[in-house]
Amino acid sequence: MISDEQVRDNAVKRFNREFPAKFNAGMQEHNPDGTHGLLKMTPQQLFRALREEIYDLYSYAESLESLFLAAEAEKEMTTRKTIEER
Repeated sequence: MISDEQVRDNAVKRFNREFPAKFNAGMQEHNPDGTHGLLKMTPQQLFRALREEIYDLYSYAESLESLFLAAEAEKEMTTRKTIEER
C-alpha cells in the first residue's frame, strides 16, 4: 500500500504529464485561431460549460459504479457457487 504522500505525488506527476496535451488539444478544437478562449467567455458561458462537464463526470461515475457493482455481484455469485459445490 502506498502512502498518502505518494498518492499526492503520483497525482501531481500524472497531471503535469497529461494536462498540457489535453489543454492544447482543446484549444485546437475550440479556439484554433485564438479569437475565442476561456477568458473571453462570459461568467454565464463558463458556468454552462462547467455544468456540462459536471454532467459528463457524473455519467462517468454512474457508469463506473454500475461496472463495479456488476463485477462485485459476479464475484459473489462465483463465491457462492464454489461454496455450494463443496
